[in-house]
Amino acid sequence: MTRVKRVHRAGAALSGLVVVGTVAFLVWAWTSRQRRNAFDAYIESRKPYAAKALEEVGVLPDELRESSGLAVSRTQPGVVWSHNDSGDGPRLYAIDLSGHLLATIPVANAAARDWEDMASGPCPNSLQATTSPPSTAACLYLADTGDNSHSRAELTIYVVVEPQLSRGAASSPVTAQSFRFRYPGEPNDSEALAVSPNGDVTIVTKGLTGTIDFFGISSTNVARAITSGETLTAEYLGDTGIQPNAAISRLVTGAAVSPDGMTLAVRTYNEVFFYGAEQSGKKGSRWRDLQRPCSLGDAEPQGEAIDYLDSETLLLTSERSRGRPSTIHRLLC
Repeated sequence: MTRVKRVHRAGAALSGLVVVGTVAFLVWAWTSRQRRNAFDAYIESRKPYAAKALEEVGVLPDELRESSGLAVSRTQPGVVWSHNDSGDGPRLYAIDLSGHLLATIPVANAAARDWEDMASGPCPNSLQATTSPPSTAACLYLADTGDNSHSRAELTIYVVVEPQLSRGAASSPVTAQSFRFRYPGEPNDSEALAVSPNGDVTIVTKGLTGTIDFFGISSTNVARAITSGETLTAEYLGDTGIQPNAAISRLVTGAAVSPDGMTLAVRTYNEVFFYGAEQSGKKGSRWRDLQRPCSLGDAEPQGEAIDYLDSETLLLTSERSRGRPSTIHRLLC
């Protein structure tokens, strides 16, 4: 009798699990359908803002399966720098404009907790002394700023002198210097970093807290913090005006400043928004919305990184997703 009761109870438990699993699957299917319908409606609504030209120019190598940051070299024509999202070690990947791998370079004195973006910019004073000649050197800024759980009180940006591939640096490690910063309020997640020609740093939050905001760190503070080791507090520079919406993938994944420093491009998974520079004295650059968004449609499997190829043309990379490879696109908005 007892054994029969146990069998019945086990059967009832199994039936309950089946019901719960079925309900969970139906909820997931319904939610996925709702998200897809919302995304399709969004794509249709963005047709008036479609890019003037959007061309896939290459597929990224297997080593760069999750290209999360992008920096076009200003000193080596045809060279583009990238790195993977979390899960890889501290490495830089040099590729050409078609995505062909040119070099893999380890970064010493750095950890890759969650690298999310990178930018090219002038070298802070402490790194200029190591370059030859100092006036022509460029540096790469690597943003270890990913924080999906909003639990990191301090974040790190690494700075390395850009390796010169023509000088036999195809595999030689580069040594990073770094500075740490915190947000003035609660921790935040950011996947977007841009560095102006004067060395000012702009950080754009992803949008997981309900707003997408600008934060800034001046070049003077960057240079001081690299030397002193102090933790900086990023300055709040305002709301971008982008309304985050995960259902249509409107979350910020990258940013870049034009070569003349006058325009900031901020990308989501499927859009690019543009901002003009406004000088604000000692506080560095602030940004005003130019009111000309650019839609990318469904061109990328998971659009992540962006940089200016020239004053008007942008370069984009994506992560491998939904059975589609990581790609590199040329964009004109």
